[in-house]
Amino acid sequence: MKRWTRRVRANFYYLRRPLANFLPLFLLLVVLLAAGSVCFHKLYQQEPLTYLRALYITYCLVFMEHLIPFPDHWALQFFYFVLPLLGLVVLLDGFVRFGYHALRRDANRAEWVRAMAKANSNHIILCGLGRVGLRVLEQLMQLGEDVVALEKMSDNPNLAFAKKHGVPVQIGTGREEGIMDDLNVAQARSIILATDDDLANLEMALDARKAKPEIRVVMRMFDQDLAAKIRDAFDIQLAFSTAALAAPLFATSSSDRSIVNSFYIGEQLLVVADLVVNQTSKLIGKKIEEVGAEHRVFVLAHERDGKMTHFPAADIDFEPGDQVTIQTEPQTLKTLHSWNQDQ
Repeated sequence: MKRWTRRVRANFYYLRRPLANFLPLFLLLVVLLAAGSVCFHKLYQQEPLTYLRALYITYCLVFMEHLIPFPDHWALQFFYFVLPLLGLVVLLDGFVRFGYHALRRDANRAEWVRAMAKANSNHIILCGLGRVGLRVLEQLMQLGEDVVALEKMSDNPNLAFAKKHGVPVQIGTGREEGIMDDLNVAQARSIILATDDDLANLEMALDARKAKPEIRVVMRMFDQDLAAKIRDAFDIQLAFSTAALAAPLFATSSSDRSIVNSFYIGEQLLVVADLVVNQTSKLIGKKIEEVGAEHRVFVLAHERDGKMTHFPAADIDFEPGDQVTIQTEPQTLKTLHSWNQDQ
């Protein structure tokens, strides 16, 4: 329902300009209809006409339908000849104008994307649809977030993925005037800057903050030192260095093949690892809560007999063949490997 109502609002924003251009001609027709109904009521001699019937007769003239004999008064003759022509112009102009905009959205991509952005509120703006940007977009879609994207390359193959899933993508760069308005940054909840240009990311972050000071900024940067300085100097909540994010995983996974992820919480390094409980493991018979409390191990997932359970109950005992995904410190993981008698 939310997506349907958002699309209705987007169509309203998209058709506002042709509607504004069409309105004067339509208002002229309305004025002539009102004037015609008064004239037919006052001036028609062959039979008396009420205001309502006079209005209906005038309305039918727009569609070249004559309900009464040809009048003798010159003013009424004027309506007989002018209203059909004006009605034809109004109908053709309306069909052409609105039909073109409704059916040619691809040719008017910028206007349609602008309208889709205006229809969103509390959405997320994603700048950059490269390899990183595409993965971010996939995750945001899994989270059910409304996304408006910005991509500078019109031939980017990832645009097809965004279009397939109904994500509006504005083609342009952050340096273009008015681009933040086109993305409706004033109503956005956060902006993710995932391009491969540190300077462009920083510039867009500052422009977004200028348009909406309280917007949450998540920025990708290649220079780790610069990322830290920008985070502190500009009060940007999250400025990630690609190298800083990748380094812990590369280092830990190279020393331990069970590690599938690693990251820092403050100064503390944590790892996520997959373990299989061996037949001679010291873990057998111990409960999840016992191991967790004693060694600060958090069990993320537990699989037994092909059945996977995320965040399993604390009173489950470890059995041979159990497959578990845990989060802990690197030193604790080594202790668990020793208990499990891993090679």
